[in-house]
Formats: sequence, C-alpha cells, structure tokens
Amino acid sequence: MKKAIISILSTLTLSVSGCNYLDINPEMGLDEDQVFTVWDNFKSYYYNIYTTPTGIHCAYPLYLDMNARRYTWYQFTDLSDAGRLLRCQQIKSGTMGENAAEFTTSTAGRAISYSMFRIIRVCNKCIENIGRVQNVKQENKDDLLGQAYFVRAYAHFTLCRIFGGMPYLDKALDENDEWDMARLTAWETYSRCAEDFDRAYECFVSAGKVRRDAAPGTEGHLTSSDMAYPNGVAAKAMKARALLYAASKLNNLHGQSDWEDAAEACGKAIRIAEEYGYDLVPGSEWSSNFWGAAYTNEHIWAWNYGSGSYYQTDVWSAVFAYPQANFSKSSGECPTQNCVDLFETVWGDPLETEAERQEAIAQGHYDEQDPYSNRDPRLDLTVVHDGSVVSMCPTGINIHYDPSTGTYPMTVINSQSRQFGIAWGSMDSKSTGYSNTGYYINKWWNGGYGSGTASRTEHTDPLIRMAELYLNYAEAVNEVSGPQGTAGGLSLTALEAVNKVRNRIGMPDVLDKFTGSAPLLRERIRNERCVELAFEGHHYYHDIRRWKIAPQTMSQTLTGMYIEKVPVSDEYPCGRRYVRQPIPNNRQSNWKNAMYYLPFPAAEANKMKNFVNNELW
Repeated sequence: MKKAIISILSTLTLSVSGCNYLDINPEMGLDEDQVFTVWDNFKSYYYNIYTTPTGIHCAYPLYLDMNARRYTWYQFTDLSDAGRLLRCQQIKSGTMGENAAEFTTSTAGRAISYSMFRIIRVCNKCIENIGRVQNVKQENKDDLLGQAYFVRAYAHFTLCRIFGGMPYLDKALDENDEWDMARLTAWETYSRCAEDFDRAYECFVSAGKVRRDAAPGTEGHLTSSDMAYPNGVAAKAMKARALLYAASKLNNLHGQSDWEDAAEACGKAIRIAEEYGYDLVPGSEWSSNFWGAAYTNEHIWAWNYGSGSYYQTDVWSAVFAYPQANFSKSSGECPTQNCVDLFETVWGDPLETEAERQEAIAQGHYDEQDPYSNRDPRLDLTVVHDGSVVSMCPTGINIHYDPSTGTYPMTVINSQSRQFGIAWGSMDSKSTGYSNTGYYINKWWNGGYGSGTASRTEHTDPLIRMAELYLNYAEAVNEVSGPQGTAGGLSLTALEAVNKVRNRIGMPDVLDKFTGSAPLLRERIRNERCVELAFEGHHYYHDIRRWKIAPQTMSQTLTGMYIEKVPVSDEYPCGRRYVRQPIPNNRQSNWKNAMYYLPFPAAEANKMKNFVNNELW
C-alpha cells in the first residue's frame, strides 16, 4: 500500500501524472532522457537551484532577512527588536500559530521547507543520473556531483536546525515508493549531513575545485565566475559545523566522543582552509565581509546579493529602519541593550551583568555616562548608537555635519522629529520604523541613505567564514580538552583560536581569569561568537538553542538606552543622561520549550501517517 506523504513533500517530489516530474517547464518539450544525457540540459536542470525563487538561497540567513514581512532572525531573539509592531513581536512572544506557513509552504514568505525538499529532489535526480550524461569532461561531472552532494546536505542541515531531525532523503521519491518518512534524531540528521559533505569534498578534489578562485596574490583571486557555488574547503567546513551541532547539548547522543569528532573535523577543516590560502582579513577590512566587496579571502563560501537595490526598497525594509532607509514601510533591526552589553571594553572587561560593569568601573575602564568609549571596535562597526560616526549620512535628518572630519556624528535623542531617535512607546506602532531601544543596525549598512547612489554597495552573506571556523574549533576543542587542548593535527589551542579572532580586530587576549578551565573559557567563547558573528543568523537557530540556554536568554528583561540631552558636566561628560530601562512590554520576548523548533502547519503534518509534528506554539 502506498504511504501517505506530507504534502509539502509531495508537491515537490511527485507529479500528479507520474514519477518523472523534473521541475522544468513542460512547454520546453524535454523528456527525462533528453535532460540527463545532454550536458547543457543537465546543467540547466541542476543550476536552477541557485536562481529559482525557491532555490537554495532560501536557506541563507540574509535572504530570510530580506523579506516584505519586516522580520529578521535576530528580531526573534533577545538581541534585537523590530521597529514596527508586526509578526516579529508575535512570534518572539511565543505565538507562532498561522505564521508557521511563512516558513514552510507559503512561497509568498520564505518557504524554507518547501524549497529545501524541492532542492533535495533535484540533487538526488542529478546524483542518480550523472552516469547518463554524454560528451563532457570528467572534472565537470565531478564538480556538479560534488555540488549536488553538498547542497543535499546543506538543505537537510537547514531543515534540521530549524525544524529538528528529519527524514534523510538520499533518493528521488517516485510515486510507487513505500516510504513512511520516519524522522531521524537531530544527531542522526547532522551525522548524515557530515557524510554527504565528505562525499562532496572528494568530488571537489577530483574536479580541482577545492578552492574556486586563485590563491591570494595571483591572477584570478576572488574573481572566479563560479564563486557562488560551494567548494571543497566549504565542504570540510560545513562537515565540521554539522558535527559541532551534533555534539551540542540539544543534540548530543554519545557524550564526549561527539565532541571529539567535532573537534577533529574542525581542526582538519582549518588545516585545509589555511593550506588553500584562506585567512582572516585585516581588522581595517572587517566590514568588507558584509558590504563593499563581492567576496573576501575570509569567505569560505558566501552569497553575494549584489548592489542592484537601494535601501529604499522592500528588500531591506526588515533590516534598515526608516531613518536609515527613508522608506515608509521600513521596520529596522534595532539591537537591544542586552546585545550592546556583550561588547567588552578595549581591555577585555565583560559588561554583561551589573557586577561586571561595576568591576570595570572600579578599574577605570567603563563609565555608564560615557558608555560607548573604550569599547570593542566591533561595537561601532555593528551597532549605530548615540555618537556614532556614519561617513555617508546625508544632511536633512537632524545630524550635524562635522567639516573637520567630513562625517556626521550621530545624535540619538528622544524626539518626535524624523531623526535617529527613540520615543519609548509614543512611536510604538505598526507603521513607524523607529527604534525603541536607542540603537540601529550598522553591520550591513554603508551609511548611505534612501535611494541615493551612495546607498548602493555590494552586500554579501558570509555563509561560512574563517572567523566562524576558528570559533567552532575553539568551542569543540575546549569541550574535549580545555583551553590548552588541540585537535585535527593542529598545534593551535582552543584559547589561541579564540584569541586569533579577537586580536585581528585589535582586542586583547581573553583575560587570564577566564582561561583556567573549560567552563570559564566556554562563556567567553560563547560571548565571542555573539559579538564576532552578530546579525549573521547564528544566534537564533544555532547557538542559544543548541546550547540550551534559550530559556534563560529569552526570559530575561530586554532593555534599551534612554538618552536625554543635558548640559555637559563632570557627571554627564557627553552632554547626555544615559538610563537603561526596559523596552515596552509588547516587545519583550517569551520562552516555551516548543520554541526549540518551528512547527509545520498541522493540516500538512497530519497528512503523513508516521510523521510526528513539532508542537504548534
């Protein structure tokens, strides 16, 4: 008897008329034999997954942030608020409800599950039929096969980290297949992903695509026409990430041995990446990982969005608030004070808790009334705050031009005027994209405004970059053998790996008082991930859930900075009075354990006999 298949799968894997559905336009008049024996047709069939609206980019964090629903991954967490009161706050408060369709079946939203299952089928069809193609060089076949294994794994990985353990589809389902689609555990799913990433690596080696562009210092560096496609180093890096998630508290099944596997994989990935010339970019070029350059030598694999859109569009309406974009529909990524407090002083003092701030004050390293001085340089590069300097900001938005520097020191004070301001509830609406935290996003912003040509720049989502690889290594090795441990044939210790990331931007080594044990360093590694990888998609569906700390982080009071202009004095050296206070109640987060994973719509999940749905929250 044929098994029922959940319709989000069946709409992608089967046609109503038979088992040869190819996801191609039937008006082209091609049958399966013509698709898989002619190389140009074969390529067109596969490479469609990079360009179609339901392509693999639906798994990329920045692409989800670029949506007309005005929400981003980070706005669902403790580290950010959305300027407008829309779906974001509803989901963040613990009510997914009908919004589940936005992530599953609604192609008007970001139908992640729909897209991933469609892509998995395409990859499986290519893997199964690669031997049929004629008149093509073996290295070209190996490259496409490597990409198919990689993308199949990446699609399963995406499903697992958002929805939990899934069936691992390693063949293209046909109409008569009897599959009950039993769900694997998350550990099993990630482990299967790691196996596929390894298969992809071997194919890329055979194809000569361990790196797609030329090495640094040689012609063709960062300019290959196929930079958007995964490569061998990315395969090893993604294998390491998959095993890191498998070892994490939410998914771990075998205790210490899971961490050992992750540490070895991370070490080997670093070794191969360094062998092929990848490295951290200099601190002065840190922002080029996100805007201003199509690709950097730190990008192991990245998605270049391009520079074709201004900020004054729906594309950026969730990321940039109205004062940045001059777009009436904008909402904006508004970091919380909780986020800002994760950025240490330039001496390495943590500031997350009141006790830590008092200790830094006692050292003469921090002043609550001059809170943005002497901070980790990444604070200025990541967050727009009172006093921020934005080099391309225009006149006319209540920001004073400084001719001596050619910049616009930013004034963020309470106001009803159209400027970078907060209103603490008085602008708390569904239609006004202003901050209620006192902060705006800077990481993805070049300082341009509205539709002016200055706002056009390259934007790139660093899907996996060297900084993350070093931090993945630091985390896994620290769990296995502590701060001085090593793995994967490297002499690099866990502590040295995290310090390598810190030193690049000009931050000192982790303070000695945090390096004496794995638990102490664990907290600094986690903090470093929050700071270095901020607003790149990691915090939401990776870190706080896999570490199982979401119940704490999502239950804390979310605060912002109330800023009032006052005369300059010894007490108020900046001419401001800075007061931390909670953001409005309807912008606070909530936590329930069902929120570890997103649910499928109940009507869809119930169509699958043996498919146990996640709780609808």
